[in-house]
Amino acid sequence: MKVEIAISPVFDVLTGLYLGNCPDKMLGNSADEQVEGFLQARRNLRPRLQANLDKYFDENCYPGVGLLSLAGEKFFGSVPAFLEALAQLPLTQLAAALLSFGKIYRGNLRTDKRIEELLANRQLLVEHIEQNMTVPAEKVDQLADIVRDPAIARDDLAELIEHNWYVIMPSETDKMSQIRQQVAEKTRSKLNEIGPIALVEGISRLHLPEKQDSYERVILAPSGFNDQGIVATENQDETCLIIVYGKDNEVFSAPKNETKANDALDPAKLATFFNTLSDKTRLEIVRKLTERPYYGQELAKILSISNATVFYHLSLLEKIKVVHLERIEHRVYYALDSERLRQLLTTGSAFLLD
Repeated sequence: MKVEIAISPVFDVLTGLYLGNCPDKMLGNSADEQVEGFLQARRNLRPRLQANLDKYFDENCYPGVGLLSLAGEKFFGSVPAFLEALAQLPLTQLAAALLSFGKIYRGNLRTDKRIEELLANRQLLVEHIEQNMTVPAEKVDQLADIVRDPAIARDDLAELIEHNWYVIMPSETDKMSQIRQQVAEKTRSKLNEIGPIALVEGISRLHLPEKQDSYERVILAPSGFNDQGIVATENQDETCLIIVYGKDNEVFSAPKNETKANDALDPAKLATFFNTLSDKTRLEIVRKLTERPYYGQELAKILSISNATVFYHLSLLEKIKVVHLERIEHRVYYALDSERLRQLLTTGSAFLLD
């Protein structure tokens, strides 16, 4: 696996649009200043740009971030180079990029193989969005319309990106560039210390065992924003994983190994561990979480149990530290610490049989 660290204003522009087009918010002033800065930036946008920002980058539905799926191919460079490439992009490829966000977290179908079929059948496109993307119900039709008319989407996004870079962010550009450089150096140092695979797992916490060995390369893209979120997507041919993260994200440590030998060998703690796993529903939850992280309501629906019941079982699994919370954009997911689970099972076996 080849790991690259990309420092490009393109990533800051796209992340900035998602965060609300607000330099004050990105550079971490007080809460009141952040709110006022956000509102002022909105007021300063022309009505058309305000509408486009709401359409492509609101807090629940931001298909424009899918443009990051193109970054692994040719859009590492400057904003003008990105806009030029965007203008030349085939419409089917742009439509596939707009559908790509959510692929990592929701296991989307390969849109590049089906895009013409999806564009030709609106109902099929709507079904695809509902099944494979994290999009609220009230936004599904809007996203379908955007994807079916990607020429307008391209023009809208180009105007919004250009305005963000040349009007909203100029005064902060040097500061952001310095932050990107600092975060990149920390990432590079950690990359040398713990190795590329450990770093990628530590950053993304994506828990995709079926895919983690399938990528030819991974692009780490530190942004200049004070942001704890992660944006992750694949390139068009699914050979490259792109991970964008702000400087406040805790990305500079290897995956945690919280199991200590003296703790694991404690009979009382082992008894609690095995007692927690003895329940059929909890075993089903653990088995499901081996696939990928899930949010609570999603697990409840899959297992045909109530939300209250699933959260009760998840809380018990959290107590033995085999499940932990991960915030992925606007949702909180439950993720399995498979390494800790494996170690506890191995230690329990050794305790009983050796």
